Amino acid sequence: MPEGGRQASNILLDAVSAWDTASTHESNNAAMTLALGRMSEVDAFTATLDGDDHLSIDASNVLSGAIVAINWLIEQLAHDRSQSRHSIIADLREFLDD
Repeated sequence: MPEGGRQASNILLDAVSAWDTASTHESNNAAMTLALGRMSEVDAFTATLDGDDHLSIDASNVLSGAIVAINWLIEQLAHDRSQSRHSIIADLREFLDD
């Protein structure tokens, strides 16, 4: 994983750990915004504008970091529950669709 991806993963974890179920939505939003603000500092994504004013955004660092982290978490959960990765992913999809 590129260094930008590793750092982006840690920033995402900072944002997740900043969430407090006992806090207000505004307080949680402020904490997550502060954590995620570091993404631009670590080149988690870049934007370029070409000569024809076409904007290109490269989010490969943040995406690779997120994918590595999600894969690791799914492996851990599958192992702990003695379930397949596919079962864990299906459960996550169901949660996301609710």
